Order: sequence, then structure tokens, then C-alpha cells
Amino acid sequence: MAVLFLPSSSRCLFLALMLFLTNISAQTQQLSRTNFTCPVDSPPSCETYVTYIAQSPNFLSLTNISNLFDISSLSISKASNIDEDSKLIPNQVLLVPVTCGCTENRSFANISYSIKTDDYYKLISATLFQNLTNYLEMEDANPSLNPNLLPLDAKVVAPLFCRCPSKNQLNKGIKYLITYVWKANDNVTIVSSKFGASQGDMLTQNNFTDAANLPILIPVTNLPKLDQPSSSGSISSSKKLPVIIGISLGSAFFIVVLTLSLVYVYCLKMKRLNRSTSLAETA
Repeated sequence: MAVLFLPSSSRCLFLALMLFLTNISAQTQQLSRTNFTCPVDSPPSCETYVTYIAQSPNFLSLTNISNLFDISSLSISKASNIDEDSKLIPNQVLLVPVTCGCTENRSFANISYSIKTDDYYKLISATLFQNLTNYLEMEDANPSLNPNLLPLDAKVVAPLFCRCPSKNQLNKGIKYLITYVWKANDNVTIVSSKFGASQGDMLTQNNFTDAANLPILIPVTNLPKLDQPSSSGSISSSKKLPVIIGISLGSAFFIVVLTLSLVYVYCLKMKRLNRSTSLAETA
């Protein structure tokens, strides 16, 4: 190999360069497991949804989440099967409506974001948008900005991964391809059940090899009605009513039994007192 005949310093530089390029190549492949290219027979744009996980401390309110995505909190609450004034709990799954379209044959939902102090693309993509995009896509979407010197209050585009159903999928009844960021402890059975999706459709649509923390697509025939926990626990408000009624009836029954017991004891004591008085008078 020609590199063996290079001086030691040049050889080290060459090997370092090759290692760097290999890491970049591997990283690029890792950031694109699921195919987000635009199908040739899909509409140019569509209304779809991405998932978002409520997290402490800044994203436990619909207001903050809706401000991040620049949409109304009502639209998130309707899609997520919760009340608009609900208090969120950590790790609660929400559905956020977005408009998906093609940009250079790639499907994205472009969200406008205003740069804050100490912001950088990796922080924005991984923490704020929870890996619904990545820093490489953000750099490509904002070519006029230096990613290492982002000006304060500058408007940048955060391209969230999404896709519109193809004509074949629409014919099968698939209405939405929901973007979901895969977790390390997820499995197809649990996720498909949560969103009412077909396991076969999920396996066909995605490559789950090393998919942790990467976006995937969940094909659904209807918008799922998420089983949401309440802010005070895992029991929803609709399930609390029978519990409250049961507790009330149980309390009322206990009070009645206690009252009857006290009356019985009182009557028994009065009967004994009267018998003692009668015996004394007879004596």
C-alpha cells in the first residue's frame, strides 16, 4: 500500500484523516436509518403528526411546547386526547400536528426557531426537539449561518423528519405516518399497540437496527386516541368517577352501621338500667 512509503508524520496525518472520514460516514449513516425521501406518488405536502415527550422542567406545559412548535396549544390537546388546561407529567406522550413537505427530495416539517443564549445545533436538535431532527440537517437547512457562531435572536429552520403516505399506502387505508423517536427500551409490540398500528406495516417502513434515539415512522389508519394519564397519577378523570362513587357509598354505609350500633348499645344499656331499677323497687 502506498501509504506505507510515506514519512511517519505524513502517515499519521493520513491515518487520522481516514479515521475522521470514516467516523463522519458512519455518523451520517447512523442519523438516517428510516427512509425519509419523498415517494414519487405522494402528495407534495400533507398534514401529519410528530410525537413529543413532556419533560421537566421547561416542557411540562402545553403553552411552552406549543410555543416551541409555533402552533396553538388547543391543536396539541385535541390530537393528544387531553384537556387544554391539563398539567402534564414527565414522559407523557403528545401528538403535535405539523405540515410535512418535500425539500430537495427529502421530507421535512420546517419549524422556525429563534436562537437563545448558548444555543447550538446539537442542543436544539437533541434536547429541545428530542432528536426529531439532527444537527447535520439543521446546518444544511441554514447555510447562511455559521453553526459555531449563531447570532442571538436569529431565526433558524429546524427540519423535523416526516413523510406523507404514498398512493399505495393511502389505498391501504394508511392516513398518517407519525414520526416517533425510538427509545432503547421500546419494542414493536408495545409501540404498535400504543398507537394502534400494524406491526407488519411498522417493520416494512423502518429499519430498527441500532434505531435508539432515531426517528422512525408509525403508519396508522386513524389518528390514535392516546391513553393519557392524569396529572395526579395513572388514573384518568373518566376512571376516577366510579372510584369516588364507591368511596362515598362505602363511607355512607359505614356511618349508618356505626349509628345503628350506637343506638343498639344505648337501648341495651337503658334496658339493663330499667331492669335494675325494677328489682330495687321490688326489694
